[in-house]
Amino acid sequence: MNIREWFSSQKPCKRYVDNETLFRGLQQLEDAAIVCIQVKCLPAVRQIARGYGLLNEAAEDILNKSTVILLRKIEEGAYQFQGHATSTYLIEIAKRTALMATRSKSRETESLDDHHHLHDESWEAEKKQQEAAELIRQLLGQLGEPCNEVVRFHHIDGFSDEEVVAQKMTRYTTTNSLKMKRSDCMKVLIQMAQQWKTSINI
Repeated sequence: MNIREWFSSQKPCKRYVDNETLFRGLQQLEDAAIVCIQVKCLPAVRQIARGYGLLNEAAEDILNKSTVILLRKIEEGAYQFQGHATSTYLIEIAKRTALMATRSKSRETESLDDHHHLHDESWEAEKKQQEAAELIRQLLGQLGEPCNEVVRFHHIDGFSDEEVVAQKMTRYTTTNSLKMKRSDCMKVLIQMAQQWKTSINI
């Protein structure tokens, strides 16, 4: 029996009678609160993992990584309690984590199969797209927060502005404020890309 199963048998959610109590427990890094939210979310995360063709073992890893991200966001104040179930937000994080896991798995497979595609034009085009995507990720990392988040959620992860606002995924509380910030961030990103292009052509 692993730790989560032991805590589950002890009913870790018993003391967390509502959403706010559980959030405060997570804020204080209480073991029972962490296990409670993982117990709540594990079935949904397993379903997400299966949807991406991943095993149950991968679901456990995705849940753990997503929980760490959640706790960091709570600690940094990027996620604050506003009456909603924190488990809903954790599941949204898990969706993105699972997506990244499938991308990583795909890259590993492609690396093993590279020698079979040395003269495949479609493969060459895909490699160029991957290189471009990697460049974008690097530039987003240089942008820092919150630009990294608002651009990535919309242009890479495919979330609608309504989803981002409804799930409290950023500090922006309206779609208009989110769009305005993303527009400003995109201008900076374009400038950075232009500078990068100029630098490699010198």
